[in-house]
Amino acid sequence: MKNRWRKLVAGGLAASMTVMMGTSGVYAADKDVEINLLSHRYAALEYYAQAMIDNAPENVTVNTELTTYGDWQEKMTMNLSSKSSAYDITYIFPPDLATFADNGWLMPLDDYIEKYNDVYNFDDIPDYLWDAYTYDGHIYGIPSHQWAALLFARDDVLDEAGLEVPKTLDELVDTADKLNTDDMSGITLSLKASDMLAITFQCFMTACGGWWFDDDMKPTFNSPEAMKAVEYIQKLMNDCPDGSMTYGSDETALAVAQGLAAMGLIQTTRSGDMDNPEKSTVVGKVGFYSSPSIEEGGAPASLYATAGYSISAFTEQDPDLVFQTMCNALTEDVMKEGASTGMPVRESLLNDTLFAERPDYKAAWEAIQVGAKMRPAIPEFSEIMEISMTALSDALSNGTDVQAAMDKAAEECEQILSDAGYYE
Repeated sequence: MKNRWRKLVAGGLAASMTVMMGTSGVYAADKDVEINLLSHRYAALEYYAQAMIDNAPENVTVNTELTTYGDWQEKMTMNLSSKSSAYDITYIFPPDLATFADNGWLMPLDDYIEKYNDVYNFDDIPDYLWDAYTYDGHIYGIPSHQWAALLFARDDVLDEAGLEVPKTLDELVDTADKLNTDDMSGITLSLKASDMLAITFQCFMTACGGWWFDDDMKPTFNSPEAMKAVEYIQKLMNDCPDGSMTYGSDETALAVAQGLAAMGLIQTTRSGDMDNPEKSTVVGKVGFYSSPSIEEGGAPASLYATAGYSISAFTEQDPDLVFQTMCNALTEDVMKEGASTGMPVRESLLNDTLFAERPDYKAAWEAIQVGAKMRPAIPEFSEIMEISMTALSDALSNGTDVQAAMDKAAEECEQILSDAGYYE
């Protein structure tokens, strides 16, 4: 159901939400206003930050500050925790949204979404994305773009070897082994603890039928399904470049783009690098495919993610004005123009025309439809990820007992969740 967000709106619109509307139905500030945005930086976020500047309501100036993810997280946490009004709008990633919303640092957007649905056509955004920005029954963010992990593969190398694109994990292992040479690795994976390893681990765990937690929120990243996922990772490590335990997204994408690996499990945020002559020596030779599954047609070894924008609970500007400033940059027209920088979130744009131009988006959309999941968005997940992936990384690097390491990590993480009140 495309308008599930409507159910999240408790009661009618807030009576205090009064605005001055122009003839176009867009807010017009009655005096000069400055609205400040703090954001992470990459191509899509640069585009949407500029779009906020270019599409700001009359008399509104948008000041943008873009930085690395780590610096954004540190700076935004410091500002919000001190109830600073320095930033009105923030880039948001759902796992961080959960932490920020849990602390009361973000403004619920339910009433504004309901109020301006006809202006911004929020029904065009699918339910699974609204779910990603929902915490404790309220929506705290608006998505701007999304992505998924895919299999990037050198079509020319596969053709020369007489091999098909692998569709199952066993085929992936076999194909990587056959393509592995002294000059080119068969595959590359992001294995750097903890964040990048968590992405790779989740991809394979999902394909093998596992998940981080069960329905009662007990850790299950040490389950038989999870251990099967680790077995596949270990097999593929034999065909990865040396030093892969230090590889993040940059290194993994670079290995394929520079002809150092024939395949890679890589997120679509990096697909543009493959055909960029400034970054790639294999322009026009890399294909994008839905990741293999344990059995053909099953859940792929993939995950999806999304980024968007939220409003600080401590903004001193009119929240209605801030909301419209944010959403003016997230319309269908703006997203269509920005599709070259990031996969749109509006279903009206996820069509055959776009997919013909962007096979990476087509493969990502297919992966999302058949079982790719987002990382758990709970406040405790960062700590759980750090504990579990440090244990897994140590076991993979040192050849020690993975099951024992993950069992110990699961016990520690269960205590964290218990202390947080999940089992009361």
